[in-house]
Parts: sequence; C-alpha cells; structure tokens
Amino acid sequence: MFKIPLKFRWTYRHLTSAELSKDCSFDLCLSNLFEDNTQRFLDFYSEQGLRLSLKRYGFVAKLREFGYEQVDIRFGVREDGSHYLVVFEPPFDKESVIAELVVRRTALDEIFPVLKVEWLCLQNPRASFSANKPKLPGQQYPGLGLGKDVLSAIILMALRLKYQAVINVADHFHNAYIYSGNFQFYKPEDAARFHDFCRFMEHEGFSLVDIAWALEKGKVFLKGEDTPYNWEPAVQILPLRSSLAEKYDSREYADVVESSNGKFQFEYRS
Repeated sequence: MFKIPLKFRWTYRHLTSAELSKDCSFDLCLSNLFEDNTQRFLDFYSEQGLRLSLKRYGFVAKLREFGYEQVDIRFGVREDGSHYLVVFEPPFDKESVIAELVVRRTALDEIFPVLKVEWLCLQNPRASFSANKPKLPGQQYPGLGLGKDVLSAIILMALRLKYQAVINVADHFHNAYIYSGNFQFYKPEDAARFHDFCRFMEHEGFSLVDIAWALEKGKVFLKGEDTPYNWEPAVQILPLRSSLAEKYDSREYADVVESSNGKFQFEYRS
C-alpha cells in the first residue's frame, strides 16, 4: 500500500471534518439557518475547507517557492457529475492554471464506493522545457514535481470519505507507467501486457520520454501487425482497505500475470 509521508498523516489527523466542511460566508439569509445550499467538492469539502487543506498540507508554501505569491481556486460539478478543482494564479485563464483535478464517485464491479481520478494536471506555466525536463505528449508546461504529495492528499481525502479504493484509467502509456509505482492493474491480463511493454522498452534502451514519443508518432507495432500500436487504457487501482490489497498481493493474481507474460510482442520501426 502507498506510504503516506508522516507530515501528511499528522495534518490529516489534526484537520477535523467540521473545519473541512463548514462555509465561511457571513451573508446568511433566514433559509440558510435551516437548509445548507453551499456547494461542496465531493459533497463534503467547502471552499474554506479546500483552502485550509491546501495551506495545512503545505501546497501554498511550495507554490510560493515556484514564485506564485498568490493562488486561488475554483471548484464545482460538471454536467457528467464529476467534480473539478482548479488551482491557478489570478486572474483566471487557461494559461494561469497550475493544477487541475477531476474526480468522481463510482463503482468497480463489486467494489463500492471508489474514487476515480479522471484527470490530474500539475504544471508550472512559468517554466520551460529543457534537456533535463523534456516534454511528454499531452504536456503544455513542465511538471511541478509534486506528484507524490498530491497523490498523498488524494488518498487521504478518499480515506476520510470512506472510499474503498482510488482508481484511474491512463490514456497514455507514460501516465500508466508513472501510476504503476503505486497502483496495480485491476485485471492481471492488463498487468501482463504492461510488463511486456516495459520489457520491450528496456530491451530497446528507450527512456520513458523516448517510448512516449515513439508511440505518439506511430513507430511501435505489435509483431505481425501493419497498424501502429496505440496504448490500450486499462483500470489501475490503489486499494485503501487491507482486505482488498491482499487480492493484488496474492499468489492467484501473480499466477495469472505470469501465465500471460510474453503474450504481447512489440517492435520499433523507424
């Protein structure tokens, strides 16, 4: 299971549900005294609670180190029912977005509820790509290097709201690769395909950036196929309950993965 840093666990224990869900508005009409119509992220976090979380977990201070003296947030619910949270440098526009998270409450076969991360973008609009920070497909700006901290916060948020797991479906191989350090593939067959692709990448001596662009430019093929291979998105899961985590540590799961290893053979064509 993902190891959450001590400072995050300490902060989690000292943030109360009342602090995270209460509204800070003083413009209360009579109806507010009897009915709470305040919009909340994931039906729990108020605007005040989100701001408090960003400060207590250290994100505001870290963004200040990047030169962002002022940051603001927007959050709400999309038409499809997913919840979004945007952190930006005022005034708001597409070029000022520093972080964006889109999540939804859903089910995964017999597992309910699970928190699905539909979109996560962490970027530094003030930075430029370089040899040390090359661009990956889909990136507009270099990353912030805060992925582990943000994942810790997402996991703690899911634990507080009693979710059974956090899941994602990465639309690019490089995203699935990054997530694989902490997430398991829900289906062992998808894990085997991922392992086959990783072995191909290592055999060819490709870096993650190299293979990401090779896929993007249509230079990777399944052996015997004439059509370029496109990464097939698959569910990755991070269990938040030990009983669920045991499934992915089991001999049964490992046996299915091993029995499918080598099924997918890839090749690079320049």
